[in-house]
This record gives sequence, C-alpha cells and structure tokens, in this order.
Amino acid sequence: MTQALISICIPTYNGEAFLRQCLDSCLDQSYENYEIVICDDCSVDKTCEIIEEYQKKHSGIRFFKNENNLGLVGNWNKCIERSLGTWIKFVFQDDYITKDCLAEFANVMDESCQLIVSQRHFILPESPSSELLEYYKHTVRTLENSCTIKGNRYMPETICSAAIKNMSMNFVAEPSLTCFRKSILEELGPYQINLKQICDLEFVLRIASKYGLTYIPKKICAFRIHEGSTTNSNVSSKYFELKFMEPVLFSYFLLFDKRFQSFREELNFLQKIKLKLYFRIKTIQAAKVYAEHNLKHEAFDDSNKNFVEIKKNRNGDLLSNWLAKFI
Repeated sequence: MTQALISICIPTYNGEAFLRQCLDSCLDQSYENYEIVICDDCSVDKTCEIIEEYQKKHSGIRFFKNENNLGLVGNWNKCIERSLGTWIKFVFQDDYITKDCLAEFANVMDESCQLIVSQRHFILPESPSSELLEYYKHTVRTLENSCTIKGNRYMPETICSAAIKNMSMNFVAEPSLTCFRKSILEELGPYQINLKQICDLEFVLRIASKYGLTYIPKKICAFRIHEGSTTNSNVSSKYFELKFMEPVLFSYFLLFDKRFQSFREELNFLQKIKLKLYFRIKTIQAAKVYAEHNLKHEAFDDSNKNFVEIKKNRNGDLLSNWLAKFI
C-alpha cells in the first residue's frame, strides 16, 4: 500500500530557542514518506542559520524565506501553499513530535477522513506559576472534557454542540496537534487572517462541523507553553483585540460565513439563540469599550467597514427589539 505524502509545515519567526529540538523530532520519524516545509517570516535571530545548517545535511527539508513579514497566520498559509503533500501536519518551532507521530496519523487516514487530532500534551515551564499550572492541568477545555461522546470518532453534531458550550475557547487542539487533508482548503479555505488568537479554533471548526474528526488518544505531539510563546505575547500585547474583537469576529463567522452553513444546520433552536445573543452582547461590549476609552484600533475599524452585521448590531435594545426577531 502506497504511503500518503505528509507535509510537515514549520512556520518560523525568531524561533532559535527550541528550533533544534523541533527539527530533530521531525527528522526522526518512523514514517518514511514525508517532507519538511519551512517558511521563515523575516527572523532577525539565528533561526535561518539553524535551518540552513540542517538543510545541508537533510535533503527532505524545503526552506523558503518570505520577502516581507506576513504575520502569524499569513505565514501558516504560506507554508501550506508551498507544501506538496496530500496531508498537512503543522509542527510549530517551539514544539516537537514523537518518533511514531506521523505513523500514528497515517494509520487512521482513510477516504472519509479530513481532520485528525491527537491528545493534547502541554509542555509547561520548569517552574510554572500556580495559576498557569491550575489552568493547564484542570481548567483548559479539551475534547475529553467538552464532549459527552468519547472514542476515536467525533461527529459534527458533537463538535458543534461543544463549540456553543465553550464559545471562543479552543477545546479541540492547537495546529501542532492536528493533521488535515490539504484538498479541504479548496472547499473551506485557509486559516482566517482576521483572527489572531483563535484562528486555529475557527479553522478546525470549519472542517469538523461538516466532516467531524478522527481522534488519536495518544500524546504524540507536544505544544510548549513559555513566556516567549505567541500565545503569551498575544495576551499581553493585544488585550483589546483578544478580549473584545476576537469573540465578535469569531461569532460573526459562525453566524454569517457561508463556510459555516453546516455548523448552523447542526444547531438546535436554543443553541442558535445563544450564539446570536453572544454575538450581540460581544459586539455591544466592544463598541462600548472602544468609545469609552477613545481607542483607535485597526481591527475594530476594519470589522465595522468589512462586516456589515457587526456595524448594524453595535447599538439597540438588546433583549426586546432585537431578540424578538428570533422567537
């Protein structure tokens, strides 16, 4: 049986700290038919030197340097665009995978499968704060604690229901823990560049709400949490965008984007009301904070210009005139 070509995509930006461990793990796979595609987004540290060093020793590494900084999500999409594989397996520069990782994913690939997710495995700092430890040990949402149906196959209705219960919370997995069929992008599109923090959740929901997902209950991919990670830097430097704008845009896509038609069809009446109410509340909150603090924020201004439903729903009576439309 012919092995499917898997593209390991590694988007890099100033990632010298953990890059060697990442590359070593990707090169030490028991599965044979794979390539490594690296797109660097104008790093200014030793990232490119490290990659070029490895490229000289390993012919399976294809390395590209972006002429201009594309940003986090833009670089993810560039990696996919450069890849040649049937399947896309992201591994971020801070993360690593086990020796049998690709083999485990390949074992569950079939014609009906579009998205595969492995069990979440967080690598915490050596001396994490009590708050960080509590969150990643007990509070963080996962497939296991968010979905009532367990097993290797999560159906679309299960995923959609969990998404409504955990609005704007990534209960599925980070990109380094997923593998998806590249051809699905022709139907559902690449990662959404309008989102910065929950872009990964929005993307996997597009696929899983229509096709479900296959689950591997093994910790074969590690996602690292540290002070320099994109997750931490986003939270500290983009408070308004993440706290107020991300929920607005995320719920907007669920409600109005044609790629989420299957998602909306899976919801019952009360779930639809909850989603619409969430969108309305978050939109009003964002507009209120924006006005009270006299902010000038590109994401807010662009959303009001590009997404008509956000502009229309910034003001008005929340519980009477508006809600009456849907009951």
